[in-house]
Amino acid sequence: MNSKLPAHSVPFRFPTASAIPGGQLMAGLAIVVLLAISSRPTWANDWPQILGPQRDGQADASQPLPTDWPKTLEPVWTYDLGSGYAGAAIVADVVYVPHRLNGNELLEAIDLKTGKQVWRASWKATYRSTIDADSGPRCVPIIVGNQAICYGAAGDLVSVRTTDGQISWSRPLRRELNADDGYFGAGSSPLVVDDVVVVNVGGAMAGIVGIELATGKTLWKSTNYEASYAAPVQLKQKGKSGKPLALVVTRLNTVVIDTGNGAVLSDVRFGSRGPTVNAATPVEIAPDTFLLTASYGVGSLVLKINDGKATEIFRDTQLLSSQYNTPVRVGERLIGINGREDSAPAALRAIEPFEKQVLWEKTGIGTAHLIAIGKQVLTMSVTGSLTLLDGTSDKFNVLAQGSLAGKAFRSLPALSGKVLIVRDSIDGKSSRCSAIKLGK
Repeated sequence: MNSKLPAHSVPFRFPTASAIPGGQLMAGLAIVVLLAISSRPTWANDWPQILGPQRDGQADASQPLPTDWPKTLEPVWTYDLGSGYAGAAIVADVVYVPHRLNGNELLEAIDLKTGKQVWRASWKATYRSTIDADSGPRCVPIIVGNQAICYGAAGDLVSVRTTDGQISWSRPLRRELNADDGYFGAGSSPLVVDDVVVVNVGGAMAGIVGIELATGKTLWKSTNYEASYAAPVQLKQKGKSGKPLALVVTRLNTVVIDTGNGAVLSDVRFGSRGPTVNAATPVEIAPDTFLLTASYGVGSLVLKINDGKATEIFRDTQLLSSQYNTPVRVGERLIGINGREDSAPAALRAIEPFEKQVLWEKTGIGTAHLIAIGKQVLTMSVTGSLTLLDGTSDKFNVLAQGSLAGKAFRSLPALSGKVLIVRDSIDGKSSRCSAIKLGK
Protein backbone atom coordinates (compact mmCIF):
# COMPACT_ATOMS: atom_id res chain seq x y z
CA MET A 1 0.00 0.00 0.00
CA ASN A 2 1.76 3.15 -1.21
CA SER A 3 0.59 6.28 0.57
CA LYS A 4 0.72 9.59 -1.27
CA LEU A 5 3.05 11.81 0.70
CA PRO A 6 3.27 15.58 1.02
CA ALA A 7 6.15 17.29 -0.73
CA HIS A 8 8.77 19.44 0.96
CA SER A 9 11.36 21.59 -0.74
CA VAL A 10 14.10 21.55 1.92
CA PRO A 11 16.82 18.96 1.14
CA PHE A 12 19.13 17.48 3.77
CA ARG A 13 22.64 18.90 3.98
CA PHE A 14 25.41 18.04 6.39
CA PRO A 15 26.40 21.24 8.17
CA THR A 16 29.87 22.65 7.78
CA ALA A 17 32.16 22.59 10.79
CA SER A 18 31.48 26.24 11.50
CA ALA A 19 27.72 25.67 11.50
CA ILE A 20 27.61 23.21 14.41
CA PRO A 21 27.99 24.32 18.03
CA GLY A 22 30.68 22.48 20.00
CA GLY A 23 29.93 19.04 21.35
CA GLN A 24 27.08 18.26 18.94
CA LEU A 25 26.92 15.39 16.48
CA MET A 26 25.90 15.05 12.88
CA ALA A 27 23.66 12.26 11.74
CA GLY A 28 25.13 8.99 10.72
CA LEU A 29 23.58 5.69 10.27
CA ALA A 30 24.95 2.86 11.85
CA ILE A 31 24.00 0.10 14.04
CA VAL A 32 23.95 -3.74 15.34
CA VAL A 33 24.86 -7.40 15.53
CA LEU A 34 22.25 -10.14 15.65
CA LEU A 35 23.10 -13.07 17.87
CA ALA A 36 19.89 -14.18 19.52
CA ILE A 37 17.50 -17.06 19.98
CA SER A 38 15.29 -17.17 16.92
CA SER A 39 11.97 -18.89 16.40
CA ARG A 40 11.92 -18.16 12.68
CA PRO A 41 14.25 -19.89 10.19
CA THR A 42 17.40 -18.10 9.03
CA TRP A 43 17.68 -17.73 5.28
CA ALA A 44 21.00 -17.50 3.46
CA ASN A 45 19.92 -14.18 1.92
CA ASP A 46 18.76 -12.51 5.12
CA TRP A 47 20.04 -9.03 5.99
CA PRO A 48 18.56 -8.82 9.50
CA GLN A 49 20.26 -5.66 10.73
CA ILE A 50 22.51 -2.80 9.74
CA LEU A 51 25.54 -3.94 7.76
CA GLY A 52 24.21 -7.45 7.27
CA PRO A 53 24.22 -10.79 9.09
CA GLN A 54 27.43 -10.19 11.07
CA ARG A 55 27.18 -6.41 11.12
CA ASP A 56 30.39 -5.98 9.17
CA GLY A 57 29.10 -5.16 5.68
CA GLN A 58 29.74 -8.72 4.47
CA ALA A 59 27.23 -10.47 2.20
CA ASP A 60 27.29 -14.17 1.29
CA ALA A 61 30.67 -14.72 -0.41
CA SER A 62 29.30 -17.77 -2.26
CA GLN A 63 26.93 -15.53 -4.25
CA PRO A 64 29.09 -13.05 -6.19
CA LEU A 65 27.16 -10.44 -8.11
CA PRO A 66 26.85 -10.65 -11.91
CA THR A 67 28.57 -7.91 -13.90
CA ASP A 68 26.05 -7.55 -16.75
CA TRP A 69 24.39 -4.39 -15.50
CA PRO A 70 22.60 -1.80 -17.60
CA LYS A 71 23.84 1.77 -17.28
CA THR A 72 20.55 2.81 -15.69
CA LEU A 73 19.30 0.46 -12.99
CA GLU A 74 15.52 0.50 -13.01
CA PRO A 75 13.75 -0.68 -9.84
CA VAL A 76 11.71 -3.88 -9.79
CA TRP A 77 9.34 -2.05 -7.46
CA THR A 78 9.19 1.13 -5.40
CA TYR A 79 7.35 1.84 -2.16
CA ASP A 80 6.53 5.38 -1.03
CA LEU A 81 7.58 6.32 2.47
CA GLY A 82 7.58 9.32 4.74
CA SER A 83 10.70 10.91 6.18
CA GLY A 84 13.76 9.24 7.65
CA TYR A 85 17.22 7.95 6.76
CA ALA A 86 16.86 4.45 8.23
CA GLY A 87 17.93 1.64 5.94
CA ALA A 88 16.02 -1.63 5.60
CA ALA A 89 16.41 -5.06 7.15
CA ILE A 90 15.43 -8.24 5.27
CA VAL A 91 14.37 -11.56 6.78
CA ALA A 92 12.60 -14.45 5.02
CA ASP A 93 11.73 -12.36 1.94
CA VAL A 94 10.18 -9.56 3.99
CA VAL A 95 11.66 -6.06 3.95
CA TYR A 96 11.35 -4.03 7.16
CA VAL A 97 11.83 -0.26 6.88
CA PRO A 98 11.00 2.47 9.43
CA HIS A 99 9.79 5.95 8.49
CA ARG A 100 7.72 8.87 9.73
CA LEU A 101 4.44 10.02 8.26
CA ASN A 102 2.85 13.12 9.75
CA GLY A 103 2.76 12.63 13.53
CA ASN A 104 3.63 8.95 13.64
CA GLU A 105 6.68 6.74 13.31
CA LEU A 106 5.93 3.54 11.40
CA LEU A 107 7.49 0.22 10.54
CA GLU A 108 6.49 -1.14 7.14
CA ALA A 109 6.74 -4.86 6.35
CA ILE A 110 7.00 -5.23 2.55
CA ASP A 111 7.09 -8.36 0.42
CA LEU A 112 10.57 -8.54 -1.11
CA LYS A 113 9.36 -10.06 -4.38
CA THR A 114 6.27 -7.96 -5.05
CA GLY A 115 6.78 -4.71 -3.15
CA LYS A 116 3.33 -5.09 -1.57
CA GLN A 117 2.61 -4.22 2.05
CA VAL A 118 2.44 -7.16 4.48
CA TRP A 119 1.54 -5.01 7.49
CA ARG A 120 2.20 -1.61 9.03
CA ALA A 121 2.91 -0.78 12.67
CA SER A 122 2.50 2.77 13.98
CA TRP A 123 3.27 4.76 17.13
CA LYS A 124 3.40 8.44 18.03
CA ALA A 125 6.44 10.41 16.86
CA THR A 126 7.87 12.97 19.27
CA TYR A 127 11.14 14.07 17.63
CA ARG A 128 11.37 17.66 16.38
CA SER A 129 14.07 18.33 13.82
CA THR A 130 16.28 21.39 13.99
CA ILE A 131 18.90 22.10 11.32
CA ASP A 132 17.86 19.05 9.29
CA ALA A 133 14.37 19.19 7.77
CA ASP A 134 14.03 15.40 7.99
CA SER A 135 12.55 14.26 11.32
CA GLY A 136 12.18 10.54 10.61
CA PRO A 137 14.02 7.58 12.16
CA ARG A 138 17.72 7.03 11.41
CA CYS A 139 18.34 3.47 12.66
CA VAL A 140 18.02 0.20 10.76
CA PRO A 141 15.64 -2.17 12.61
CA ILE A 142 16.93 -5.41 14.13
CA ILE A 143 14.95 -8.57 13.41
CA VAL A 144 15.31 -11.14 16.21
CA GLY A 145 13.06 -14.17 16.03
CA ASN A 146 9.53 -12.77 15.87
CA GLN A 147 10.55 -9.33 17.11
CA ALA A 148 11.55 -6.23 15.17
CA ILE A 149 13.41 -3.79 17.41
CA CYS A 150 13.14 -0.16 16.27
CA TYR A 151 14.94 2.87 17.68
CA GLY A 152 13.38 6.14 16.62
CA ALA A 153 14.78 9.62 16.18
CA ALA A 154 13.53 10.68 19.65
CA GLY A 155 15.10 7.62 21.24
CA ASP A 156 11.91 5.59 21.55
CA LEU A 157 12.75 1.87 21.66
CA VAL A 158 9.87 -0.22 20.27
CA SER A 159 9.42 -3.98 19.85
CA VAL A 160 7.03 -5.01 17.05
CA ARG A 161 5.83 -8.56 16.41
CA THR A 162 6.87 -9.65 12.93
CA THR A 163 3.94 -12.05 12.73
CA ASP A 164 1.23 -9.38 12.72
CA GLY A 165 2.77 -5.93 13.26
CA GLN A 166 1.47 -5.52 16.80
CA ILE A 167 3.58 -3.60 19.32
CA SER A 168 4.84 -5.81 22.17
CA TRP A 169 6.45 -3.07 24.28
CA SER A 170 7.94 0.40 23.98
CA ARG A 171 10.24 2.66 26.01
CA PRO A 172 10.93 6.42 25.59
CA LEU A 173 14.55 5.86 26.61
CA ARG A 174 16.08 9.22 25.78
CA ARG A 175 13.31 11.04 27.62
CA GLU A 176 13.55 8.70 30.62
CA LEU A 177 17.33 9.09 30.88
CA ASN A 178 17.49 12.80 30.08
CA ALA A 179 19.39 12.54 26.79
CA ASP A 180 19.87 15.54 24.54
CA ASP A 181 18.44 15.14 21.03
CA GLY A 182 21.27 17.22 19.61
CA TYR A 183 20.85 18.33 16.02
CA PHE A 184 19.87 15.02 14.45
CA GLY A 185 18.23 12.86 17.10
CA ALA A 186 19.09 9.28 18.04
CA GLY A 187 21.12 7.44 15.41
CA SER A 188 23.06 4.63 17.11
CA SER A 189 21.25 1.41 16.32
CA PRO A 190 21.04 -0.92 19.34
CA LEU A 191 22.82 -4.25 19.63
CA VAL A 192 21.00 -7.47 20.53
CA VAL A 193 23.11 -9.96 22.51
CA ASP A 194 21.22 -13.08 23.55
CA ASP A 195 18.29 -11.68 25.58
CA VAL A 196 19.72 -8.17 26.05
CA VAL A 197 19.24 -5.08 23.89
CA VAL A 198 22.27 -2.81 24.34
CA VAL A 199 21.36 0.82 23.62
CA ASN A 200 23.80 3.71 23.25
CA VAL A 201 21.39 6.30 24.71
CA GLY A 202 23.71 9.08 25.84
CA GLY A 203 21.58 10.16 28.78
CA ALA A 204 22.70 12.17 31.79
CA MET A 205 21.22 9.40 33.97
CA ALA A 206 22.83 6.62 31.92
CA GLY A 207 24.92 6.60 28.77
CA ILE A 208 24.50 2.92 27.86
CA VAL A 209 21.68 0.65 29.01
CA GLY A 210 20.77 -3.03 28.81
CA ILE A 211 17.09 -3.73 28.07
CA GLU A 212 15.45 -7.14 28.40
CA LEU A 213 14.51 -8.26 24.89
CA ALA A 214 11.31 -10.08 25.89
CA THR A 215 9.80 -7.43 28.18
CA GLY A 216 11.50 -4.07 27.54
CA LYS A 217 12.54 -3.79 31.21
CA THR A 218 15.84 -2.18 32.20
CA LEU A 219 18.45 -4.73 33.26
CA TRP A 220 21.40 -2.39 33.89
CA LYS A 221 22.73 1.12 33.38
CA SER A 222 26.32 2.07 32.59
CA THR A 223 28.45 5.23 32.09
CA ASN A 224 27.28 8.80 31.71
CA TYR A 225 28.75 9.27 28.22
CA GLU A 226 26.99 11.08 25.40
CA ALA A 227 25.88 8.86 22.52
CA SER A 228 27.58 8.64 19.15
CA TYR A 229 26.01 7.65 15.84
CA ALA A 230 28.20 4.53 15.68
CA ALA A 231 26.75 1.11 16.39
CA PRO A 232 28.01 -1.19 19.16
CA VAL A 233 29.48 -4.54 18.09
CA GLN A 234 29.53 -7.87 19.88
CA LEU A 235 32.84 -9.49 20.79
CA LYS A 236 33.63 -13.19 20.86
CA GLN A 237 34.91 -12.92 24.44
CA LYS A 238 32.68 -13.27 27.49
CA GLY A 239 32.66 -11.39 30.76
CA LYS A 240 32.30 -12.53 34.35
CA SER A 241 28.53 -12.54 33.89
CA GLY A 242 28.92 -15.34 31.34
CA LYS A 243 27.51 -13.17 28.57
CA PRO A 244 29.43 -11.79 25.59
CA LEU A 245 31.23 -8.47 25.69
CA ALA A 246 30.41 -5.53 23.45
CA LEU A 247 32.51 -2.72 22.00
CA VAL A 248 30.57 0.56 22.25
CA VAL A 249 31.75 3.78 20.58
CA THR A 250 30.34 6.82 22.40
CA ARG A 251 30.76 10.53 21.72
CA LEU A 252 34.32 10.75 23.03
CA ASN A 253 35.17 7.33 24.48
CA THR A 254 35.10 3.72 23.33
CA VAL A 255 34.31 1.17 26.03
CA VAL A 256 34.25 -2.60 26.41
CA ILE A 257 31.05 -3.59 28.24
CA ASP A 258 29.94 -6.84 29.84
CA THR A 259 26.45 -7.19 28.34
CA GLY A 260 25.29 -9.26 31.31
CA ASN A 261 25.71 -6.53 33.91
CA GLY A 262 26.95 -3.37 32.17
CA ALA A 263 30.39 -3.46 33.79
CA VAL A 264 32.97 -1.34 31.94
CA LEU A 265 36.12 -3.39 31.43
CA SER A 266 38.04 -0.90 29.28
CA ASP A 267 37.72 2.78 28.45
CA VAL A 268 39.73 4.34 25.61
CA ARG A 269 39.58 7.92 24.40
CA PHE A 270 38.38 8.20 20.79
CA GLY A 271 36.86 11.30 19.29
CA SER A 272 37.30 15.04 19.47
CA ARG A 273 35.30 17.86 20.99
CA GLY A 274 33.69 20.48 18.84
CA PRO A 275 31.76 19.92 15.59
CA THR A 276 32.74 16.27 15.20
CA VAL A 277 31.06 12.89 14.95
CA ASN A 278 31.77 9.22 15.62
CA ALA A 279 29.51 7.37 13.18
CA ALA A 280 31.38 4.50 11.50
CA THR A 281 30.94 1.02 12.99
CA PRO A 282 34.13 -0.67 14.31
CA VAL A 283 35.49 -3.31 11.90
CA GLU A 284 37.32 -6.47 12.97
CA ILE A 285 40.58 -6.60 10.98
CA ALA A 286 42.12 -9.60 12.79
CA PRO A 287 40.93 -11.86 15.62
CA ASP A 288 39.79 -9.61 18.50
CA THR A 289 41.37 -6.60 16.76
CA PHE A 290 39.23 -3.68 15.60
CA LEU A 291 39.75 -0.55 13.55
CA LEU A 292 37.77 2.57 14.46
CA THR A 293 37.66 5.56 12.14
CA ALA A 294 36.32 9.11 12.25
CA SER A 295 36.95 12.32 10.38
CA TYR A 296 37.62 15.86 11.72
CA GLY A 297 41.30 15.13 12.36
CA VAL A 298 40.59 12.02 14.46
CA GLY A 299 41.64 9.39 11.89
CA SER A 300 42.01 5.70 12.78
CA LEU A 301 42.51 3.74 15.98
CA VAL A 302 43.34 0.02 16.14
CA LEU A 303 42.51 -1.82 19.37
CA LYS A 304 43.41 -5.36 20.43
CA ILE A 305 41.00 -6.76 23.02
CA ASN A 306 42.02 -9.56 25.36
CA ASP A 307 39.85 -10.66 28.31
CA GLY A 308 37.97 -7.40 28.01
CA LYS A 309 41.08 -5.23 28.16
CA ALA A 310 41.60 -3.01 25.14
CA THR A 311 45.20 -2.32 24.14
CA GLU A 312 45.96 0.45 21.68
CA ILE A 313 48.00 -0.88 18.74
CA PHE A 314 48.27 2.44 16.92
CA ARG A 315 46.57 5.70 16.03
CA ASP A 316 46.97 7.40 12.67
CA THR A 317 45.36 10.60 11.42
CA GLN A 318 46.27 10.04 7.75
CA LEU A 319 45.46 6.39 7.00
CA LEU A 320 41.64 6.47 6.94
CA SER A 321 39.31 9.19 8.19
CA SER A 322 35.67 8.37 7.48
CA GLN A 323 32.96 10.85 8.42
CA TYR A 324 30.21 8.23 8.71
CA ASN A 325 30.69 5.36 6.21
CA THR A 326 31.86 2.01 7.58
CA PRO A 327 34.76 0.37 5.68
CA VAL A 328 34.64 -3.30 4.64
CA ARG A 329 37.30 -5.95 4.86
CA VAL A 330 38.58 -7.96 1.88
CA GLY A 331 41.30 -10.36 2.94
CA GLU A 332 43.88 -8.38 4.88
CA ARG A 333 42.86 -5.03 3.45
CA LEU A 334 40.12 -2.54 4.15
CA ILE A 335 38.25 -0.55 1.54
CA GLY A 336 36.58 2.58 2.78
CA ILE A 337 35.80 6.26 2.35
CA ASN A 338 38.40 8.81 3.35
CA GLY A 339 37.00 12.29 3.93
CA ARG A 340 33.78 14.18 4.54
CA GLU A 341 30.60 14.96 2.66
CA ASP A 342 30.54 18.59 3.76
CA SER A 343 34.00 19.55 2.47
CA ALA A 344 36.20 18.52 -0.48
CA PRO A 345 34.93 15.38 -2.27
CA ALA A 346 35.82 12.26 -0.33
CA ALA A 347 37.96 9.50 -1.84
CA LEU A 348 37.65 5.72 -1.93
CA ARG A 349 40.72 4.02 -0.48
CA ALA A 350 42.13 0.53 -0.15
CA ILE A 351 44.46 0.29 2.83
CA GLU A 352 46.59 -2.32 4.55
CA PRO A 353 45.99 -1.32 8.17
CA PHE A 354 48.86 -3.10 9.89
CA GLU A 355 51.36 -1.78 7.35
CA LYS A 356 49.71 1.66 7.55
CA GLN A 357 49.78 1.67 3.76
CA VAL A 358 47.40 3.15 1.20
CA LEU A 359 47.26 0.59 -1.63
CA TRP A 360 45.22 2.76 -3.99
CA GLU A 361 42.92 5.73 -3.94
CA LYS A 362 40.15 6.91 -6.24
CA THR A 363 39.42 10.60 -5.73
CA GLY A 364 36.15 12.38 -6.43
CA ILE A 365 33.93 9.48 -5.34
CA GLY A 366 32.23 11.34 -2.53
CA THR A 367 30.75 9.58 0.47
CA ALA A 368 29.40 6.09 -0.23
CA HIS A 369 28.14 3.00 1.59
CA LEU A 370 30.00 -0.26 0.98
CA ILE A 371 29.11 -3.97 0.92
CA ALA A 372 31.65 -6.78 0.45
CA ILE A 373 30.62 -9.95 -1.42
CA GLY A 374 33.66 -12.20 -1.16
CA LYS A 375 36.31 -10.57 -3.36
CA GLN A 376 33.85 -8.02 -4.72
CA VAL A 377 33.00 -4.66 -3.17
CA LEU A 378 29.78 -2.81 -4.00
CA THR A 379 29.75 0.96 -3.43
CA MET A 380 26.65 3.18 -3.46
CA SER A 381 27.30 6.91 -3.52
CA VAL A 382 24.97 9.55 -2.13
CA THR A 383 24.20 10.59 -5.71
CA GLY A 384 23.06 7.07 -6.67
CA SER A 385 26.11 5.75 -8.48
CA LEU A 386 26.56 1.99 -8.00
CA THR A 387 30.01 0.54 -8.64
CA LEU A 388 31.13 -3.08 -8.32
CA LEU A 389 34.88 -3.42 -7.73
CA ASP A 390 37.45 -6.18 -7.61
CA GLY A 391 38.40 -5.79 -3.98
CA THR A 392 41.58 -7.81 -4.37
CA SER A 393 43.04 -5.68 -7.16
CA ASP A 394 45.99 -3.39 -6.50
CA LYS A 395 44.21 -0.62 -8.37
CA PHE A 396 40.69 0.80 -8.72
CA ASN A 397 39.30 -2.01 -10.91
CA VAL A 398 35.65 -1.60 -11.96
CA LEU A 399 33.67 -4.78 -12.73
CA ALA A 400 30.28 -3.12 -13.28
CA GLN A 401 28.75 0.30 -12.94
CA GLY A 402 25.27 1.78 -13.09
CA SER A 403 23.19 4.67 -11.84
CA LEU A 404 20.04 4.82 -9.74
CA ALA A 405 17.21 7.23 -10.39
CA GLY A 406 16.69 9.36 -7.31
CA LYS A 407 17.94 12.32 -5.33
CA ALA A 408 19.98 11.44 -2.23
CA PHE A 409 20.89 7.88 -1.21
CA ARG A 410 22.11 8.37 2.36
CA SER A 411 20.30 5.38 3.85
CA LEU A 412 22.26 2.17 4.25
CA PRO A 413 21.44 -0.39 1.52
CA ALA A 414 20.53 -4.03 2.21
CA LEU A 415 21.49 -6.94 -0.06
CA SER A 416 19.52 -10.16 -0.47
CA GLY A 417 21.08 -12.38 -3.14
CA LYS A 418 21.03 -10.27 -6.31
CA VAL A 419 18.41 -7.83 -5.00
CA LEU A 420 19.58 -4.55 -3.48
CA ILE A 421 17.12 -2.60 -1.33
CA VAL A 422 17.84 1.12 -1.40
CA ARG A 423 16.13 4.21 -0.03
CA ASP A 424 16.40 7.70 -1.45
CA SER A 425 15.27 10.92 0.16
CA ILE A 426 12.99 13.01 -2.04
CA ASP A 427 12.73 15.94 0.37
CA GLY A 428 12.47 16.53 4.09
CA LYS A 429 9.12 14.73 4.39
CA SER A 430 9.13 11.90 1.87
CA SER A 431 11.36 9.14 0.55
CA ARG A 432 11.22 5.91 -1.47
CA CYS A 433 12.25 2.32 -0.87
CA SER A 434 13.22 0.47 -4.06
CA ALA A 435 14.27 -3.04 -5.06
CA ILE A 436 17.09 -3.15 -7.61
CA LYS A 437 17.95 -6.38 -9.44
CA LEU A 438 21.70 -6.62 -10.03
CA GLY A 439 22.16 -8.88 -13.01
CA LYS A 440 20.02 -11.71 -14.36
